[in-house]
Amino acid sequence: MVRWMRRLAVWASLGVAWGPAARLPAQEARTLVPNDPWFRNQLSFYCDGGPASYRVSSTSSERRQVTVVPGVSLDLPRAWTITTGSRSVVVAVLDDGFFYGHEDVAANVWRNPGETGQDSAGLDKATNGRDDDGNGYVDDVVGWDFAFDDPDPDAYVFDGMDRGRIQPYQHSIPILGIIGADGNNGTGVTGINWQVSLMLLKIGAQGIARGEADTLRAPRAARAIRYAVDNGARVINWSGFVSDTSSRGREALRGAVVYARDHGVLLVVGAGNAGADLDDDANCLYPQCFDEPNVIRVAELDFDGALVRYRAGDRWLGSNYGPRRVEVAAIGQNFTTNVTNGRSSYRVFGGTSGAAPVVAGVAALMLSVDSTLRAPDLKRLILETATRLPALSGKVTSGGAVNAYRAVVAARSHRRG
Repeated sequence: MVRWMRRLAVWASLGVAWGPAARLPAQEARTLVPNDPWFRNQLSFYCDGGPASYRVSSTSSERRQVTVVPGVSLDLPRAWTITTGSRSVVVAVLDDGFFYGHEDVAANVWRNPGETGQDSAGLDKATNGRDDDGNGYVDDVVGWDFAFDDPDPDAYVFDGMDRGRIQPYQHSIPILGIIGADGNNGTGVTGINWQVSLMLLKIGAQGIARGEADTLRAPRAARAIRYAVDNGARVINWSGFVSDTSSRGREALRGAVVYARDHGVLLVVGAGNAGADLDDDANCLYPQCFDEPNVIRVAELDFDGALVRYRAGDRWLGSNYGPRRVEVAAIGQNFTTNVTNGRSSYRVFGGTSGAAPVVAGVAALMLSVDSTLRAPDLKRLILETATRLPALSGKVTSGGAVNAYRAVVAARSHRRG
């Protein structure tokens, strides 16, 4: 009885509001809890089930009440007793621009070893204007901007509604935090990986007005994927898609995905948010509808154990699905890193854009246990260890939600086997 009381006290200290409907764990298990002050808000990472509440953002007192179905959380405190990640694991993130100086992300941003330190003349390789590592990109210290073709993948993009205006772009900062906010550093939140290397690849849709096809995004993304593979990324997260479905753009992108496949690199993508069946070719997005074995498509799960679905005017929207083309689900509503008025902050992020980096983060955590895992191994183990949920049967291939603890245990067994 005393042991159960201690366990309950731990969860209470993390901000979980327990009630009569809440279910305690079936058995005691060792856990590792980080000291990051906003970790208590990261319910998708640790909550066993029952009524709970969390803050919507660090800059607002608004709280959101949820009832968490057992089995939807990642069970990360148990996974972290095995590994908290490794900076030797490189995860490439494709997006339209990055605030990479965030207080809780900066330490885990990738540093290109070939472009750091001093050259033979004593100049800083990061700024000497030379391609020191011979990879075809000059001073690519943290990644590359494939939109402006320069080494700074910053967060500023041309506004598609007003081509004379440049505005900051914030979509990527929550994604970086989900995968790899610096953990147990007494600041902000924790990422799925406390240590990891986040490679930043900007493919921004510069000056594309609403309703226009971005004919440049597919070749930019293709270049970014090849760059990621050639420069050591083992996992690529892309919480996006291309709107240009012309055969030329599509085949350029497919070629890059195949290149990643041939090098054992996993590509994790969000399934999309139209509430559509991706098994129907009429609803296809790309790269979501490339049926290559190194692509894993992620649906968005709600805390109630079902795919997210909501009404927008006279339309029903929500997570895309499809038992053939969408493999697994993950919570999209993650409390993670944000930027407010140019300063580091924290908020709830959502959509399949928030679900994909959960799976990318878990894959990176698995690689920190067994670096020999290749894309097919990672994909298979993630699907095999998913927590089966009734509402996901017939919706995603695995019929379940990604479970970090089980996936890491499976990775450890693969290493030993």
